[in-house]
Amino acid sequence: MKFNVLLFLPLLVFYSCFDPKAEKKKLDYMLSKEECNLVIESSPKNNSVWFEVKGYDPISHEKEVCKTSNRWWNLFADEMDYGDTIVKKRGELIFAIHKKDTIIYHDWNTVTTKL
Repeated sequence: MKFNVLLFLPLLVFYSCFDPKAEKKKLDYMLSKEECNLVIESSPKNNSVWFEVKGYDPISHEKEVCKTSNRWWNLFADEMDYGDTIVKKRGELIFAIHKKDTIIYHDWNTVTTKL
């Protein structure tokens, strides 16, 4: 009985300290700091959990690479083609794919409710 209490006590302390809302706020803040404005010249890497795509800035026409260490943007890699422009503005939680005739918006808050 004493052994069970000693095993249960650390688990109780661990779970009482975990706040999912605080963790979501941290992730939201981290994602909101990301930024990308790029015309795609090569498809995003499919063999990686991290997002990385090469292209050029549509304003300056300088070569750039957009990459991120999260999996949010990778969810939409199938929707991206050569010549599309991807836009993620700093301070926002919306990732946009600009195609020739349409714009596809992905809102982080909508994605997290589906997960």
